[in-house]
Amino acid sequence: MVRKNDLSVEKAVQTAQSDDLALLVGRDRKTFIIRLKPGSQFHTHHGVLVHDDLIGNQWGTQVSTHRRYPFLLLQPSTDDLVRDLKRTTQIVYPKDAGYILIKMRIWPGCHVLEAGTGSGGLTLVFAQAVSPTGRVTSYEVRPEMLKLARSNLEQLGLAEFVEFK
Repeated sequence: MVRKNDLSVEKAVQTAQSDDLALLVGRDRKTFIIRLKPGSQFHTHHGVLVHDDLIGNQWGTQVSTHRRYPFLLLQPSTDDLVRDLKRTTQIVYPKDAGYILIKMRIWPGCHVLEAGTGSGGLTLVFAQAVSPTGRVTSYEVRPEMLKLARSNLEQLGLAEFVEFK
């Protein structure tokens, strides 16, 4: 996982830490993204995972619920995060977002101007790409969409790299 604001580029950490986002992948390939909080629990129909039992494990470790159902503990990729976003609009998926990043030469330190924030899928990708020294200025005419996008990026720890207008 990366330190400093969850998903900004700084230093890699090999173990799950408190406040990290974690991707749980079950044997049935069902996935869940959770934020690790000491004292918290994650409940599924396969049983309960205690966050304290996940914190400190290496990424890629198999963990089990109290009913012995196995999950892989992984770091969520940008693709996982975008697909998991709460959304009410069509979003730009990572395949297309990657092409945009390459064609527009967007990297850490860039300032990106985005017209049409929507649910924040592409905004998330831009913020992750320009962090920790860059900035995204994103314009949206619909207040309800701006609120949703801001909430999505705050949950991922990337809102500080985005100016919503």
